[in-house]
Amino acid sequence: MGLYIFNKQLLFDVLNKTDYSDFGKEVFPAAIRSRKVQVHLFDDYWEDIGTIRAFYDANLSLTKNNPPFDLFSADKPVYSRARFLPPTVVEGATISDSLIADGCRIGKGARIENSVIGLRCVIGEGVTIKNSIVMGADYMETDQELEALVANGGVPVGIGSGSMIHGAILDKNCRIGRHVQVINRLSVSESDQFEPCYVRDGIPIVTKDATLKDGWTM
Repeated sequence: MGLYIFNKQLLFDVLNKTDYSDFGKEVFPAAIRSRKVQVHLFDDYWEDIGTIRAFYDANLSLTKNNPPFDLFSADKPVYSRARFLPPTVVEGATISDSLIADGCRIGKGARIENSVIGLRCVIGEGVTIKNSIVMGADYMETDQELEALVANGGVPVGIGSGSMIHGAILDKNCRIGRHVQVINRLSVSESDQFEPCYVRDGIPIVTKDATLKDGWTM
């Protein structure tokens, strides 16, 4: 599997003239048979993240001491889109083998191991995050918004104090209450019964904008 670049009209023609649904196994081979296709050799780091497990493993592999791709190479620097966020604030937390993005607030006693923490993450006191990917948030809530949420029993964007996130993926803008446990203790492979948390390839996935109330567990 690789990166495909199509002329727009050609792609429409290929898709409209077949009932194929699998791009790599059907659509692309059909294009090779009937169209002019050229190949460019890319002989460097590449990961096929076509499954949840592959996406999960590829991200966490970058937290290792000798990652398959060096994000900090002076010869091949990687720059993300500038967002002009404040630096991450860490209040007495323990962090190991992890990548932490900008604009995060990490509370006292939090423990983060072998995880990827995205932009604007608010992580409460005593939170444990292990072997997980936390996508972060698209926005920061104002003090007024937070006061209104608390007054109405709502859950702020972020991860509430005392919660545990193990071996999971949290999509953007998730609202995780206090003492929540997102842990696949039963080693379920596939499940929809914990909505808005789904299990795919054995990995619990909390969907974008989802809310898990205080004390929620799988």
